[in-house]
Amino acid sequence: MIRFKEVSLTLGNKQLLKNFNLRINKGDKVLLAAPSGSGKTSLLRLILGSTSPDSGKILFGKKEATAENVYKIRSQIAYLSKDVDFPNGKVQDVFQEIFQLPTNKHLKYTNEKLLEKIKEFELPEELMQKNTSLISGGERQRLGWILVQLLDRPVLLLDEPTSAMDEKQKHRFINYVIHTKKTVVCVSHDKAWQIRDIKVITNLIS
Repeated sequence: MIRFKEVSLTLGNKQLLKNFNLRINKGDKVLLAAPSGSGKTSLLRLILGSTSPDSGKILFGKKEATAENVYKIRSQIAYLSKDVDFPNGKVQDVFQEIFQLPTNKHLKYTNEKLLEKIKEFELPEELMQKNTSLISGGERQRLGWILVQLLDRPVLLLDEPTSAMDEKQKHRFINYVIHTKKTVVCVSHDKAWQIRDIKVITNLIS
């Protein structure tokens, strides 16, 4: 589904990827656990098309990712950034705005669906009326997971998705990733993610 073919990338004076090859098949679960500063987040950005390689090709499906098809590719990806950046505003209003975007209108989102998920994720109901700038890191990550699930896209890109969660919530989401049929690429240093069902990559320099 996603393939890196001889991809190299340098940012500043540092080479992050060199002749990097990787094939991610539909439904695969891949953990990027290389050392800090080695280019893991950059690899996610390459898949999203927000960063371009110096050389090599990135294929999504059977087509090379280009500026012409980048938005079509992104419409198939749910990306959970490290800081889970939400626009400023009440949680309920922010979610409504996200699901009013042309890419998401077909999903028939409602506030009731959000409230149902908030209860399921053991968050307080009043969070819906809270400003996104005032929510805690753990709440922010769980809201990010709620958004990812409601978007229901076939590919998940996750950047340190459980770093602010307690052990119970963390293992809940790892379990979700293991059992979902979606294709998942996750960045994390947490050894809790390094389990048999997930392919672990520790080196991005070939």
